[in-house]
Amino acid sequence: MPSFPFTGRGASDPERVLVRMPNWIGDIVMATPALAALRAAWPGARLVAAGPAHLAPLLAGSGLVDAVLPLPSRRSGGLGALRETAGLLAAEGFDLAVLLTNSVSSALSTWWARIPVRVGHRVVGRSWSLTHAADGDAVRSESALRLPTPERYARLLDFMGVDRVGPRMVLATTDDEEAAATAWLARHMGASEAPLIGIHPGGSFGPSKLWSVEGFAAVAATLAERRGARVVVFCGPRAEEQELSRQIVAAAGPAALSAADEPLDLGALKAVVRRLSLLISIDSGPRHLGAAFGVPTVVLMGSTDPRLTNTNLETSVIVRSEVSCSPCQRKVCPLEGDAVDRCMREITPAMVLAAAERLGRRGAS
Repeated sequence: MPSFPFTGRGASDPERVLVRMPNWIGDIVMATPALAALRAAWPGARLVAAGPAHLAPLLAGSGLVDAVLPLPSRRSGGLGALRETAGLLAAEGFDLAVLLTNSVSSALSTWWARIPVRVGHRVVGRSWSLTHAADGDAVRSESALRLPTPERYARLLDFMGVDRVGPRMVLATTDDEEAAATAWLARHMGASEAPLIGIHPGGSFGPSKLWSVEGFAAVAATLAERRGARVVVFCGPRAEEQELSRQIVAAAGPAALSAADEPLDLGALKAVVRRLSLLISIDSGPRHLGAAFGVPTVVLMGSTDPRLTNTNLETSVIVRSEVSCSPCQRKVCPLEGDAVDRCMREITPAMVLAAAERLGRRGAS
C-alpha cells in the first residue's frame, strides 16, 4: 500500500477534504477534536463533514468545518441511498476522504465516488476500498475496542501524520439556536429565574440503558426542592421517549416540565443544555453535549462500557452498579427474571443525588 501522500505539514496539502462522520450524537461530539486537528493541519483546505442529515446542527457555529453535507439514510434507502451518496460525494470533487466510521458502506461510497485518497481503519470486508488502511488492531483487538472513542479517532490521525490538538470537545451555538432556546424557555417557564436542571432519560440505543420512571421522578423532585430549581425532562422525537418524559413529569410534580409537547430540535437543545446548572442523563448523546459545554453532568451507566467514553470528564460523574455481567454492550438484556436489567435497577436515587452533590462540591472548590 503506498505511503500517505498528505503529511499535514505543508507538503502537498489536500484542497478538498471529506470527513465521514459517525452516525450518533455522542460519537460526533467526541469526533470534534479530530476535526480541530484536521483544520489545524490543513487550514487552507475546504473541510466538509458528511453524515446523517438530522445531526447536521451539531456542528453549526463551531467553525470546525466549512460545510456539512447531509447524506441519505442507507438503512431506509438501501442500495439506492448508497448510490445517491456516492453521487453527492463525487460532485464535491474531494481529493481526500477521512473515514471516522468503520462500516463497509461508508468506505464503499467513497470508492464509488472515485475519491483518489481514502483513509480509514482496516476492517474486514472494506479494506480493498481504501487506498490507505490504518492498523486493523485499532478496531479489532479487545484492548483497542475499550479505548475512548476520541482516542480511536486520534490514532487514525497519527497514521496520517496529522498532529493531535488535544482531547477537548468543541461545540458552539448559533444566534438562531440561542433565540430558539430563549423563546422555548419563556413559553414553558415564563419569567422564572430559577436554576435549570435537565434530565435526559431516553435514547434510541435500546432498553438496556434505561432507568426507572420512579427513580428519575424522585431525583427530579428532590433536586427541585433542594436547589429551588425547575427541572426540564428532555426527549427525542420517538413516541416512546416522549411518553417516558411525560410519565416522569407526572410523577415528579409541578417543579418538573416535559419537553414532549414541544420537542426541541437539536440546535435548540444544544442552547438549552448550555444553560443548565446540572444535567442528569443515561449514557446517550445529550450527556456529551453537557461535557462539551462544561455543564455538571451525572451519567447513569449499566450495559455500556465507560472506557469507551472515558474522556472530557472534568465536569462529569459516572454512576454505575458493579455487577458481574456489566458492561455487556447489549441493546436488550439477555438475562431473565430478577436478573433482567440488574445493572440499571441497582442504581438508586440516593446514588444519583450523591453524585450530584459531589459535582456541586467539585464546582465550589
